[in-house]
Amino acid sequence: MRRLPLLWPAPLLAALAACAAHHPVTAVGAPPAPATAGVEHDVCEGSPPLPHAPLEGILRNARCDQDLYYSMSKIADMIGVDCAHCHAAKVLDQDDRDFPAPTPKKEIANWMSMHLMASIKPADGSPLKCSSCHTDEHGKPVAKMLGQPRDRVKANEWMSLVMVRKFVAADGSRLKCKSCHVGTPGTPEFKAAVLLRSEQLPKHQVAAVGTPAF
Repeated sequence: MRRLPLLWPAPLLAALAACAAHHPVTAVGAPPAPATAGVEHDVCEGSPPLPHAPLEGILRNARCDQDLYYSMSKIADMIGVDCAHCHAAKVLDQDDRDFPAPTPKKEIANWMSMHLMASIKPADGSPLKCSSCHTDEHGKPVAKMLGQPRDRVKANEWMSLVMVRKFVAADGSRLKCKSCHVGTPGTPEFKAAVLLRSEQLPKHQVAAVGTPAF
């Protein structure tokens, strides 16, 4: 018995043709297209070199001029500030900043990165960042997480409920008030000020190039 050719309706043939145009068949054994997903762009590609080297503190790992500004931008976002928070104006009351000039806040930021962040670590093993401490009660970035001016009640509460529970010393030992303040509160040995007093911190090695900066 003679087999008749199969006839496809015209609308269906048109749909199949359109589908083939949008989804071409790849030959078996053909090499796959090069994968680009997940490949990170090197921020230093095409960037000028650092203005001077080596840099210290929070910029100790910067590799080029663009990396320097990228690092600064990340830190500013983590503590909710802009450039003027740490960098002095070239001319008083003008926006242009004198970035290389030393300032008290730059000194504190570099000290925190090289000493404080080297002397403690999160108890849960997560990476230590500026944002590990610099957030308000709503989780938003804030430079002065203990109040501005400092709220003594809030500071005591934060130290007791967050600092000594969320962090441990660099060697893994439990933090206590005297780990940084020399003595316990209410004793003559107690030292309220900790900033820039590296000798009061838990035993640590000064952070070097290659270690996390912020």
